[in-house]
Amino acid sequence: MEIYKNNYSEKEDKILWALHEIRHELHKERKNKTIEEINREALKIYSDWRNERANKNAPTFNS
Repeated sequence: MEIYKNNYSEKEDKILWALHEIRHELHKERKNKTIEEINREALKIYSDWRNERANKNAPTFNS
């Protein structure tokens, strides 16, 4: 993966700056993890999200 120099400032493009900040935080969280650890965590988050969505959409029966 290539590294690109970001030559924009917060004033120039707020969306790109927000993405820059998010990527910076993700790097800090993941810099000491293996790809396998990152992928396992991502799959867990996705699975939890899917289950939560399925439960919200499940029909409820009131007696």
